[in-house]
Amino acid sequence: MESMRSGSEKQTAGCYAALVSACARAGDVAGVERWLEELVAQTDIPLTSTCFNVTLSACAKVGQISKAASWVARMKDLGVMPDVMSFNAMIAACARVGEIEEAEKWFDQICQGGLQPNLVSHSSVIHACAKAGDFSRAEMWLEKMIASSIQPNAICYNSLIHACTKGGQVDRAIYWLDEMAARGVQPTVTSYSTIMDSLVKAADVIAVEKWLARMAEAGVEADGVSYNMLLGAYCKSGDAKSARALFDQMRSNGVIPTTMFFNMLINIHARNGDIQGASRWMSEMRACKVRADQVTFNTALKAFRRSTDVAGAEAILQDLHVAGFKPNASEYRSMINTCLQSDRLDRAEFWLEEMAQNGSADVSSYSSIIAAYSNVGDVKKVCHWLDQMEAEGLSGTASAYNSFVQAFAKNGDASAAETLLQRSATSQLDITGATYNTLISAWSKEGNADRAEYWLKKSVDSAKADVASFSAVIHACAKASDLRRAEALLEQMEQTGISANVVTFNSIINACARCGEAARAEAWFKKMEQRGVDPGMLTFNSLINASSKGDNLDRAEHWMCEMRSRGLAPDVVSYGTVIHASMVQQQPGRAERLLEAMRRDQLAGPGKSSAFCYTSVVEAWARSGDFAAAGRWLSEMLEQRIHVSGASFRAVIEACMKQGKHAEAQKWKVVMKEQGLSVAGLFSTPRAKNGGKSPAHSARI
Repeated sequence: MESMRSGSEKQTAGCYAALVSACARAGDVAGVERWLEELVAQTDIPLTSTCFNVTLSACAKVGQISKAASWVARMKDLGVMPDVMSFNAMIAACARVGEIEEAEKWFDQICQGGLQPNLVSHSSVIHACAKAGDFSRAEMWLEKMIASSIQPNAICYNSLIHACTKGGQVDRAIYWLDEMAARGVQPTVTSYSTIMDSLVKAADVIAVEKWLARMAEAGVEADGVSYNMLLGAYCKSGDAKSARALFDQMRSNGVIPTTMFFNMLINIHARNGDIQGASRWMSEMRACKVRADQVTFNTALKAFRRSTDVAGAEAILQDLHVAGFKPNASEYRSMINTCLQSDRLDRAEFWLEEMAQNGSADVSSYSSIIAAYSNVGDVKKVCHWLDQMEAEGLSGTASAYNSFVQAFAKNGDASAAETLLQRSATSQLDITGATYNTLISAWSKEGNADRAEYWLKKSVDSAKADVASFSAVIHACAKASDLRRAEALLEQMEQTGISANVVTFNSIINACARCGEAARAEAWFKKMEQRGVDPGMLTFNSLINASSKGDNLDRAEHWMCEMRSRGLAPDVVSYGTVIHASMVQQQPGRAERLLEAMRRDQLAGPGKSSAFCYTSVVEAWARSGDFAAAGRWLSEMLEQRIHVSGASFRAVIEACMKQGKHAEAQKWKVVMKEQGLSVAGLFSTPRAKNGGKSPAHSARI
């Protein structure tokens, strides 16, 4: 296509059809749509249903019903009438996800369009019923199909049989298999396998055997799946004799057993500790030239767990290596257990060392060997393997305890982290500064300044405290609005010889802001600069917040200007803080001006986190009684698809009512309902003269 574009050859509908079809075969729905869109854009190429139908089928294969439906609508808009294949694709899409009612609606549209449903139309609806397990509906559709003089094929009957088994109606499934044959349609291996699978799940082994025999009598050759089903039933009951007979029958019928089949045969013996039986099947597997997978070796090793045959187990593990697989933890554990059963502790150690080298050693493996040496009273070996285990970070050492503390702390469980840290301290293990900081930070995040400060003192006493330790506790005090305590800690920090950083100062200034102490916040800002610490975005936002809470909005805007002079652009938080404060202080003009500035800075609008700012402006004007200005900004939010809360609508409606503008209030009430918001509790108003249409439908206030 690209070469055609670069040359003089004209692109045809056939070219686009080939590209659309190629993308569809590759499962590339996006590619299908891209080429179809390009075809639609070619005004000189007549459109047919072919490419659209391929697109619908591609969407159907991935279960994208809504996307497929939009293309049907698009077809109609472009003057291309959907044909039976179009509707069949839609029915198939619904069938894939078991949407019976939707499938039926699309079926009805075939008839409504003056078209004739075909075999595929009916078959797809039956498939939808099967997917949903609605056997009675599936039966109804099959009968409807026959009444329309369309003879069901094997696929239709198989879907119906599947619907019956999925709905727990095995007898009905059998009835339809018999009916299928009586109506001259040859049952397939799928017909029988579906019933057999249901019987296997019910653990009815005898019935499964009968159906396998019946399938053979009907001249239907069983495949590997059919045999696997019956073997699965034998595995559940541990019937090794019947499993052997099934294998012989399978081979005599020329069906080659799969790897899964052999794995199940091996498992029947392995689960009972029958090493010889498991080994025989592995030999048979090699004779049949069926490649073993990792499950094969894993299953065979289970036979040795309660055995003392170390050589036999090691031979299996060696074969696993030769086959190109890397032993996993389960296989190593089986090997170690076999060695311990035979009191071959030296071989158990050998395999544990290899396990560790491969990075799969675990607590269970170490513990089994430590327990064995404990039983024979070998203290040296116990200590050796404890050291080895702790070296792996599994228990005991300070490093392990530190990692445990950090793991609990990061998961937000400061209490559990504290318990572990206290236990390591009792064991006189060294606690790192990083571990102290992790716990201090965890308590700070939970807002527990008392526990955070407790561990800060422990850290200071151990000479492990640093700027992060103090900053975390100061932050906790800030969250608790405990300014006095935060300031005392900063002074203590400086007395300890630790210099505050930007995080520390930000926390102090934030504490001032939370307490509405604008003057103290600015005093700390000056100290920050005097000590050569550069302020950041959080610093200025805290100063803005402090001024806003202190009802000094001019000062808040001053700090926004100061930010710009230092190369920092105010963000949504900066603007939002002052805009909200303007609303609280009933200064709607200031709030609106700042929101306009936000928009110029491209911080407000669709896709931006600016709903809070818009809401504040709406409510600011509403509180001032200017329902028109409030409504204008509310309309702006709706047009820009910015989330509008119920509170904003209510504020505008109440403003309208206070001004006696009942019609306007009613309009906004309608819009509120259109947005899916509850209007419960709102007063009743006279019906609007324009028929109750919302401002969104009229001039937009």
